[in-house]
Amino acid sequence: MDKIKVVWLCHFSNTFVHSKLNLGYSWLLKVLMKIAHKPVSIDVPEFANWVTNGIAEFEKIKDVELHIISPYPHMKRSTQEFVSKGIHYHFFQSEDDSVWNLFYRKIAKPSYWAYKRNRKTILSIIDSIQPQVVHLFGAENPDYSMGILDVPKEMITIAQLQTLMNDPDFQKNYPISPRMYQYRSSVEKEIVKKVDYPATLAVKYRNIICQDIRSNATILNLGLALHDPIVKDETEKKYDFVYFSANLSKAADLALEAFGRAYQQRPRITLDIVGGYDVSFKQVLDEIIHRYGMEKAVRFEGRLSSHDDVLTQIRKSKYALLPLRIDLTSGTIREAMSNGLPVLTTDTGELGTQKLNAGLPCVLISQVGDHEALAANMLRLLEDTELAETLRQNSYKRREAGRTNNETSLRYVEAYKACINYKMNGTPIPEELIKV
Repeated sequence: MDKIKVVWLCHFSNTFVHSKLNLGYSWLLKVLMKIAHKPVSIDVPEFANWVTNGIAEFEKIKDVELHIISPYPHMKRSTQEFVSKGIHYHFFQSEDDSVWNLFYRKIAKPSYWAYKRNRKTILSIIDSIQPQVVHLFGAENPDYSMGILDVPKEMITIAQLQTLMNDPDFQKNYPISPRMYQYRSSVEKEIVKKVDYPATLAVKYRNIICQDIRSNATILNLGLALHDPIVKDETEKKYDFVYFSANLSKAADLALEAFGRAYQQRPRITLDIVGGYDVSFKQVLDEIIHRYGMEKAVRFEGRLSSHDDVLTQIRKSKYALLPLRIDLTSGTIREAMSNGLPVLTTDTGELGTQKLNAGLPCVLISQVGDHEALAANMLRLLEDTELAETLRQNSYKRREAGRTNNETSLRYVEAYKACINYKMNGTPIPEELIKV
């Protein structure tokens, strides 16, 4: 087969991309930021590391011409494009960057936002590329994911699920308004119904799709490039526990509630918190800290600029305190395990965190919302160094046994070729690509 053209429709940032783009605030936004006494420097943290990992692997894959289409905040031009190491990058200004749109949505509060300009831009870029496959990462993010709804029928479409908002547990446990949940979950459902192939490794998500969204769906057995290198260095420990997340609203309040209960029994323990937050949620966290009188025991690092900075910071703690609300498991748990931090988390079922202990005990698990049980596990780790070392070594083994980013990326290529063959020749897609 000749070299195939593939588009990844996604949203991500890393230091390399940030350095290549011409960024700046609009004059109106600069005025508003000065009035609000906010710094006008452009700070976009790294996120969606699985996209960065996948790109690094596709730089080595020679039978695919990969094009990345992604929104990026604060771009000075409507689109910016460049090629690096064989990867074609296409970035565009999102409607979410428009001050006027933000004001309108705040005042009018529309229940649905169609992102017509974003979709027009995405379709124009896709038309200029003429790919055989368009692979979306993140159906739950309407600002760019709705672009896949306009892809011509002759192109194969894949929707890679990063989560599933239509999971009933999502609305119950995730801090999101009912109006926003209804909007984003409806977009996600529309995409899953429309694309040729949804894609996920999560059995729970596959069951929900087949039972509640699209009974005849052919679901590709593809995951994300989430493998992290094993790090066994002896970093000096400054803190007992660390909670980290791209956004602290995920579950930092649960971590603090458990830490507060453990702190009442061991008032010298410390907690480092790494990640971004908004003012209103920080007030929630501060109230918890004040209630337990642990102002001197908790430190906020804020949002760090690079993924490597985050990993360097978490290695300064002995243990990772990572309760979950909705994720089956999380990238932060995997990263903590790869970096030698014994993990304390919460039970997300046999298809979630329970799988981390299959065959080898790797993490300590308590029920979601049972702060007393999570605190008891914290104290247990502090008192049992042998248990902590067992969890650490077992975690290394499990992470080393996981699918590498190279294997994940080669699996993508295999799926692309199989889907093309099916479309062109009717050749059945190999069962190993659609069965978990």
